[in-house]
Amino acid sequence: MRVTRLIVGITSVLAAVVLMLELGGPALADPNSITVGGVWVCNITHDASGMTAAERIVQVRQRITNVLSTDRFRSNPKVFVRVHAAGPDAIISVGDPQGQVVVFTVTPQDAVGTSLTPVQLARQWAPRLAQGLGQAMPSSYWNIPGHIYLF
Repeated sequence: MRVTRLIVGITSVLAAVVLMLELGGPALADPNSITVGGVWVCNITHDASGMTAAERIVQVRQRITNVLSTDRFRSNPKVFVRVHAAGPDAIISVGDPQGQVVVFTVTPQDAVGTSLTPVQLARQWAPRLAQGLGQAMPSSYWNIPGHIYLF
């Protein structure tokens, strides 16, 4: 009886410790997530255009880094995020009147499992990208032509 109580007690303490470790630890980011300025933009989970999903993620993150490193976008009220169709794909680019930088190519593979076209999906990602860029570059206001923002 005494041994049983000891085993139950030790088991209870171990279970509590394991539970605290699982709940108290930091949340792991989804490796497929694209975030900027603390704003989740999208998940890239499909291979496309001859690249694996992992390669696409690296490419998009590098492009976002390049955008954030572009001096002419700082303190610029005329920067924008634009979506346009490119054949079966959609392109999300950012820029100003001097030029644009492609950030995403949204493919039909990205839209698999949704009822959206690549352009419709890109129109969901673009405002989040604009919001994240605004958080990362607070001196700039990232506009999307035809959109009104409430953030």
